[in-house]
Amino acid sequence: MTLPMSFIRKSLLCLGLLSAAPLTALAGDDFGLWTSFGAQKDFSKKFSVEAGLDFRAEDKLRSVERWDFSLGATYKPFKFLSLGVGYDFIHQRNLQETKEDWEVDEDDPSTVISNGLNVDHGYWRNKHRAVFDLTGKVAAGRFTFSLRERYQFTHYRSTTTLRDKYRDEIPANMIDAWTGEKHCMEGRVFSKLKGPDVKEKESKNKHYLRSRLQVEYNIKHSPLTPYASFELSNNLSEGFSLDKKRVSVGTEWKITKKHRLEVGYVFQTGADDDDEGDLHAISLGYKFKF
Repeated sequence: MTLPMSFIRKSLLCLGLLSAAPLTALAGDDFGLWTSFGAQKDFSKKFSVEAGLDFRAEDKLRSVERWDFSLGATYKPFKFLSLGVGYDFIHQRNLQETKEDWEVDEDDPSTVISNGLNVDHGYWRNKHRAVFDLTGKVAAGRFTFSLRERYQFTHYRSTTTLRDKYRDEIPANMIDAWTGEKHCMEGRVFSKLKGPDVKEKESKNKHYLRSRLQVEYNIKHSPLTPYASFELSNNLSEGFSLDKKRVSVGTEWKITKKHRLEVGYVFQTGADDDDEGDLHAISLGYKFKF
């Protein structure tokens, strides 16, 4: 199918309008682009399967952050309830990580003192993820409200990276004259001790419960269905601690019965092993239904 030029122009206009505000007003936070391409097959009104390929660029669009291939199935025992199961293979890049190295004070075992900084170079890591969804929906006029509870299990494969060690803090009056390698964190500057050395990132498992509340509005005689959602990610591996919050707004565009486009804006705050700090992203997705 060849898409008309009017559709392409409208798509680019929507993407431009959504991206203008984050790029100009939120320069202090990270900015990214999330894209997805998917296909869905309905075997009946109750059962469907789908596959997808995702690509993400972050670090203010300077680097590729993630590739993701997914498979899933959905079963609707009732009109208001659906059950889902899925698998994701994720190839993800972690950017440079700087962490303070703490050690126990030999004179006072109850006290920990700073031993400088460990700086890990950026590295790629593979992850296997399984998800299980329970989603309830209720309609109120042209509004549709839904609550999705998702259990997410992720296995992180082991990998290696390079690590530089910075140990002695440089006095403020010596920083400008310092000729050796140095690294700054939160206004403190440390001198390099050694590196880079090979550092192994061990395999590990993570468990999350992701709760998402969403509202959609069905515009009469329009192919557009705008939506807004709010999602919480609770880390079950650390006693149900809240790690991340996400707000999304956008619209689904039903181009034809088989072709659908989704354009949206995402604000994410919090930190886990996938993301750190505040992120603003434009999401752009295409789905083919057959």
